[in-house]
Amino acid sequence: MGKFDLAEKYYRRWLSELPSNDPSLGGLYQRLGRVANAKGEYDTSLEWYQKSLEILVKTRPYDHVNIGNAHNSIGNVHRNKGDRGRALESYNRAVLLFKQAHDENHPKMAWFYNNIGIIYDEEKKYFEALDFYEKSLDIQEKHLPADHPDLGSSYNNVGIVHRCLGHSDLALDHYNRSLKIRLKSLPAQHPHIASTYENIGLVYEDKVELEYVLTFLQSTPHKIISFLLF
Repeated sequence: MGKFDLAEKYYRRWLSELPSNDPSLGGLYQRLGRVANAKGEYDTSLEWYQKSLEILVKTRPYDHVNIGNAHNSIGNVHRNKGDRGRALESYNRAVLLFKQAHDENHPKMAWFYNNIGIIYDEEKKYFEALDFYEKSLDIQEKHLPADHPDLGSSYNNVGIVHRCLGHSDLALDHYNRSLKIRLKSLPAQHPHIASTYENIGLVYEDKVELEYVLTFLQSTPHKIISFLLF
C-alpha cells in the first residue's frame, strides 16, 4: 500500500470518529482532497474540496484568505483534469477574495498569479501568460530570499514565454537568472538544473537559425525573396 493510500486510510478512520458538526471537518476534507488529487482521483478530490469549501463559507464567511485557498485548490484539480476554463475561474475567484482581504501582495497571491499564467501559457496566450508570470515574480521578489528555488522557477517560466514570443535575449537573461539560483539552491543532479541548461541551449539554437535566415535573405536577390514570400 502506497503512502497516499495509507494517508487516506487513516484520514477516513479519523472521519468516521468525528461528529457531523465537528469544527475540524473542513480541514480533514481538505486533506482528503489533496490525497485524492495526488492519486489522480480528480472527481473524488473535487467532492472533498467542495465539502471543505461549503463548511468554510458557512462557518467563516469573511475568512477570504482560507476561502481563496480553497478555490485555488479546486482550480488545481480542474487543471489536472484538463479543464482550463474552470481552473481559470477558480484561480480568479481566489485572487478576488485575497484582494477583498486587502492582501494583494500576500505571498500566496504569487501562487495564484503563477497558476493563471500557466493556463494562459498552455493556451498559447503568451502576452497574458507573461503578465501573470511577472506579477507572480514581483511578489516573490518582495517576500523570498534571493536564492529561493521558487524564484528560480519563476524566472524560468518568464524565460519560456519570452522564447515563445521570439524575445531571445530576454529569454536568455531570465534563464541565466534561473540557472544561477538553481545551481545554488538545488542538488547538483536535480532535473530542474538540466531543464534550464536545455532551455538555454534551445535559445542559442533559435539564434543560430535566425542568423542563418538573415544571412540567407541578405545574400538572396530581391526577386527570389519576393517569390519565396508570396
